[in-house]
Amino acid sequence: MNEALSVEMFPWFMTLYAGDDVQPHAKIELDRWLRTTSDQLAGFILNPVHTLGQPQVSSSRAASPPHIPRGPLIWRTQAVMNGHQKGFATKDQLPFQKYVLIDKQLQLSGQYEWSEIDCQAILCHHRRAPAWMKEAEEWLAVSPLLLAAAHTHSQRAEAVSPPLVTIALCTYNDSEYLTWAVRSVLVQSCKDWELVILDDGSTSEETEACLQHLPEDSRITIVRQQKNRGKAHALNRILHLSHARWLLELDADDWLAPNALEVLLREAHRVQHADVIYGNHVEWLERANKQLVYQRVHTAPSSLSCDSLRNDAYAIAPRMFNVSSLKQVKGWNEDMLFEGRLYEDIDLLSRLSLHHKLYHVPESIYHRRLRSSSTTHRHPLHYSAWRNSTKDVFNELE
Repeated sequence: MNEALSVEMFPWFMTLYAGDDVQPHAKIELDRWLRTTSDQLAGFILNPVHTLGQPQVSSSRAASPPHIPRGPLIWRTQAVMNGHQKGFATKDQLPFQKYVLIDKQLQLSGQYEWSEIDCQAILCHHRRAPAWMKEAEEWLAVSPLLLAAAHTHSQRAEAVSPPLVTIALCTYNDSEYLTWAVRSVLVQSCKDWELVILDDGSTSEETEACLQHLPEDSRITIVRQQKNRGKAHALNRILHLSHARWLLELDADDWLAPNALEVLLREAHRVQHADVIYGNHVEWLERANKQLVYQRVHTAPSSLSCDSLRNDAYAIAPRMFNVSSLKQVKGWNEDMLFEGRLYEDIDLLSRLSLHHKLYHVPESIYHRRLRSSSTTHRHPLHYSAWRNSTKDVFNELE
């Protein structure tokens, strides 16, 4: 769409879905709508009179699925192609491309108005998603971030000194994921954060370009190192740069729910003297074509012990650490097997669980991408070797 719009700059354009049916008399209705426009109108949202392929809903059904909007039908080209983000969000900016029209609609809503229209001339096709896509669950998980981004798009927050939370994001050739992860930070309901992005010796030009074109925000710091040193080293470097009392890890291919910081900090204030606050997360399977498929809500154990962490290899996310406690245990271990490139999270949580307080928040406030190309998934047989190599160390600590 962006390529087409850059070539054909008509005042207005229409977006249709495959299967929609435009009747012969549609031009008459279009002309009538466009004669009534004002400069503040971004376009028209369709209230379809007729829908093709609409599924029948049983009267005995307890609850109907959430309404997933289609996005506008008619767009003012100038509104779409001007402003902070020209055109529609690309796949790296919005991995859920089926919502690209809705995302742009919400983005423009702060500056423009929309007109809702009833239409006899365009028959909309209802796209029935296969059951495995879990479309209702997907929309409920993604829509809060789209809405939050729309509300904060025009707002510029200044850095708070000191911030409440340092968000630690380590990246290595992650250009296709970074923008979405950073977007989830920018829309947090709690604004008192700093984001430290450490580029761990990326070799791709795309990652460099992505880092250069991230939104300008005084709360974001980018640190680059020439040589790839691994996750543990990168996190330790961010730890020593932190200005906050708390540090939250965010993997470059994951993202936060808009209220993640608010929920974690509320729990930290409630329990007092906490060393680690952790919660639940939503799992998304990344397919070979990069499509994300909703899997489930992963509920973390309500309590964690050294033995359970090491025996069951729990995926704990999110995890927010008291910075003082991190420094007491000397941060992440770079000297263990694999040099802290694998299982650094389980190692740290296991050490902290021995003599520190870990608290669980029973809310899903983090989104975790499961992909076959990740470091952990590429080395599924290394865990036993790592655990055995650290057995004596943990016996001494206990």
